Amino acid sequence: MAETEAVQRAYQKALRAFGHRPEVTGVDIGYKYQDGRRGEQVVLRVHLREKLARDLVDPAQLLPAEIDGVPLDVIQGHYTPSGGGVLALAARRRRRDPVQPGLSISHHLGTAGTIGAIVYDRTDGAPCILSNQHVLAEAALAEAGDQILQPGRIDGGRRDLDAIARLRRMHLGIRGDAAIAALNQSRQTRTALYGSDIHIHQTRRAQVGDLAAKSGRSTGVTDGRVDGVGRFKVRYGFQDHWIEGFKLRTRDRANPGDLELTRHGDSGAIWYDPVTQEGLGLHFAGEDNSAPAAEFALACHLDAVLDELLVSLTPVAPEDFIDPGEVPDPADPPPPPAPPAPPPGGPTLADLLSAAGASEETLGHLDRDDTCAAALREHGLRVTSGPDGVLEIELDPAQARGKVRITFEPG
Repeated sequence: MAETEAVQRAYQKALRAFGHRPEVTGVDIGYKYQDGRRGEQVVLRVHLREKLARDLVDPAQLLPAEIDGVPLDVIQGHYTPSGGGVLALAARRRRRDPVQPGLSISHHLGTAGTIGAIVYDRTDGAPCILSNQHVLAEAALAEAGDQILQPGRIDGGRRDLDAIARLRRMHLGIRGDAAIAALNQSRQTRTALYGSDIHIHQTRRAQVGDLAAKSGRSTGVTDGRVDGVGRFKVRYGFQDHWIEGFKLRTRDRANPGDLELTRHGDSGAIWYDPVTQEGLGLHFAGEDNSAPAAEFALACHLDAVLDELLVSLTPVAPEDFIDPGEVPDPADPPPPPAPPAPPPGGPTLADLLSAAGASEETLGHLDRDDTCAAALREHGLRVTSGPDGVLEIELDPAQARGKVRITFEPG
């Protein structure tokens, strides 16, 4: 289902307005839910780490019911990457030859994830494994050249017997959680997905309502429906990363059959259109809630991942090789969400400080001249004192016009 321009504009506005809030874990375009049931209406959605009743929320923090006429829904969601686990279909966690997507894989110090695809480096044509960054570079000190095992270490993989590739490039940022490892030709390879025999040679962007399937180490071949498309905040260790992609739920939102859409160890699997066999996304996160209706999965856009890592789903001819100097730096952090757009009359002092990252303690001292002035200077605002003792604050011209005179009551 294609989104209208009005919905896209409202989505971008919501990212700017709410993406900086610590409690926000996602902004997307997706289905509206009523009493836990998925409806047919597609709306703008803001995901919160914890959804509270409206009467328990500070009125200043309440989200609007709509943005520019587009309905806004609030849903609860807390997102972490799908790590390795011990549950897996036995055949997928064994040492196999040929190596193919859907099998167990890991960094030599990691646990286990899933081979997403066999891809080809556009800089030299080398065949590579595609999976998640947190699968192929799971260890804290992982670096290019590290050994990659099939099966994954937790599934019995050994460096002396099962090293099939070396880590080449990785990315964890706005475009996805992904990495590639160059195969060492110690085993044969097959591009078809294990368990479905599907060959993925093309990509397209997922849309709300699409059906998608994947072949993963832990749950095998499962399918679901694209529930929302947007940007999600995922906690990796002690750091949050915003990642663009889509969210999937089970076909029947209530999930009466208790289908496990994904489990730990499915990270790195490719979500694809089962009819057209087009690749849609790279699975990287799921739920750890045992309730059937809580089942979900997150995937980053497959085309963005391939572009970021400079790889192709089909072999690359020498005349089509690109300059290795174009390889992106995997250490580049994702761009932070833009600060909220100011209202037409200009932002308040509290708005400016909050957008600049001021603490609650600083905001609580706005009635004290010395504390407030110091806070303003700390955030790059010019502060002077007029002859009558009133502070004059020169604001960023892009955010407000001229100077603002603010009188502080004696505290």
